[in-house]
Amino acid sequence: MRVLVVNVGSTSVKYNLYEMDTEARLAAGRVERVGTADATHIHEGGSDRIDGRDVTGALRAILAHLTRDAGPLPDPSALAAVGHRVVHGGEQLVTPTPVDERAERIIEECAAYAPLHNPVNLAGIRAARAVFSQVPHVAVFDTAFHAQLPPHAYSYAIPHELYLEKGIRRYGFHGPSHQYMALSAAEHLRTDLSRLKLITCHLGGGASVSAIEHGVSVETSMGMTPLEGLVMGTRAGDLDPAIPMLLAKQGMAAGDIDELLNRRSGLAGLSGIGADFRDIQNAAEAGDPRARLAIEVFVHRLRKYVGAYAATLGGADAIVFTGGIGENSALVRSKVCEGLIFMGVALDERANEAKRAADHGGIVEISAPRAPTKVLVVRTDEERIIAREVMRCVVGPTATIRSVRARPIPVGVSVRHVHLSRADCDALFGPGYELTKKRDVTQPGQYVTRETVDLVGPKGEVRRVAIINPLRKQTQVEVARTDAITLGVSPPLRESGKLEGTPGLTLRGPVGSVEIPSGVILAHRHVHMSPDEARDFGVQDRDVIKVRVDGDREMTMGDVIVRVHPEFTLDMHVDTDEANAAGLTSDSVVAFEGVQEPREG
Repeated sequence: MRVLVVNVGSTSVKYNLYEMDTEARLAAGRVERVGTADATHIHEGGSDRIDGRDVTGALRAILAHLTRDAGPLPDPSALAAVGHRVVHGGEQLVTPTPVDERAERIIEECAAYAPLHNPVNLAGIRAARAVFSQVPHVAVFDTAFHAQLPPHAYSYAIPHELYLEKGIRRYGFHGPSHQYMALSAAEHLRTDLSRLKLITCHLGGGASVSAIEHGVSVETSMGMTPLEGLVMGTRAGDLDPAIPMLLAKQGMAAGDIDELLNRRSGLAGLSGIGADFRDIQNAAEAGDPRARLAIEVFVHRLRKYVGAYAATLGGADAIVFTGGIGENSALVRSKVCEGLIFMGVALDERANEAKRAADHGGIVEISAPRAPTKVLVVRTDEERIIAREVMRCVVGPTATIRSVRARPIPVGVSVRHVHLSRADCDALFGPGYELTKKRDVTQPGQYVTRETVDLVGPKGEVRRVAIINPLRKQTQVEVARTDAITLGVSPPLRESGKLEGTPGLTLRGPVGSVEIPSGVILAHRHVHMSPDEARDFGVQDRDVIKVRVDGDREMTMGDVIVRVHPEFTLDMHVDTDEANAAGLTSDSVVAFEGVQEPREG
């Protein structure tokens, strides 16, 4: 199932297209200079000038690119959903939300808290609903991950009526990134997220830090708007509220104050160079005093928050860095951590300088060996988190995996079916009868036919059972355990094709009946994959593996047999009884948990 994630800014549209069965990114790109007649669409094949005088034009260009000949999207109907990143959902929209008139109205109301973001996010949603009109749209909110902040953390010390009547409180932002960092840390530390106390630092053009206890955000630096908190690229962060009032009394207009604090402050205002941290760091190393001051203020504010959040949590198991600055600036990480020895933080300076998360599967540990508090650097993937949230909203809780490292394996629920031999097909449908195709199944060359047969056992029958072509040398009937009880047979749990010692039954067709002496099995759960996929998973043909099912009925399934063949497509087959017990559907995925037993021989 394919999901398109769209992030609409004031002058740009970024997008990522995913095949969610495997979480493969099929396409990614952006349109820049939206609002002009010569906007530029930058994509994996290069760049094109387009008519991007509005967001609708940009989205139409993206659709045309994705649906081009041999493009990653056969047509718009191949999309399962479109996901939208929205900055502010207030107190009403705290989960991924299907977009309708009510959702649009609340997003519009929340523009009061995020005036730079929500209006353009909403314009993007409305344009996308017009361009991609046949698929559901889902909004995923930056504020949602922080929805469980306790009242003492989200309340401002102002009359409580202002919160009750106007919703003035702290909300927090960068939710998908903080969520991704927390999941990454838990997997790297090989423990459950519910056991950890984490301080996560998203440091980029926008910057925020969160205290995460047992998987829940309990404190975060951004407030009612993204302006509060750390020093950012162009935003002031924490500021004495008397300053904008003083500027207003001196004649500065409200719009100019907003422009000053959001677009002309932060690193850009302090350094006089701009918001790009690389430029500021280069200038500081060349002796520029304002650039040095900008870095010192940035680091001081961040270290202050990290220390405060360690006190809030009662210690931290790990500090996690991400974002353009957090991932790439060894200088910032070193300066922040050098003052935190009191809380068990000690860096391995060589690892800090040399290791890159991008070169180590997206996460590296840069703390000194045996340091009580780990220091991790993560390459965040907010778009993937958004795509997963969209799938959970549209399909259900088993549609994605929680792991940020494991590759998902799509599930195929194997309903009762029959593989016929040529002789039995002739007996059931007439000599030389050719079965007709109804729909493809996951494995290449196989398909469900329009024709069906009835199964007749000693105690009962099951009617209109699917046939899967092509024909085989020997007829095989695959049923679930409840079917076997209905029929009154006791088939063994077997791999496909292993029919020795299996019971038989009667097949009834429109022309005649066939009594097969053997061939009825309960299909053993198994995974099909190609040789390349087997190498990626580190398995071989006939290995026995374990998989994890996420969702409302979280569980681990063992005894899954791996079958490798050049023509196989990745998927795991389970019968209907197993699927029902685990809450799985044919739109679900499971996570690879490792080899249980090596292959036979």
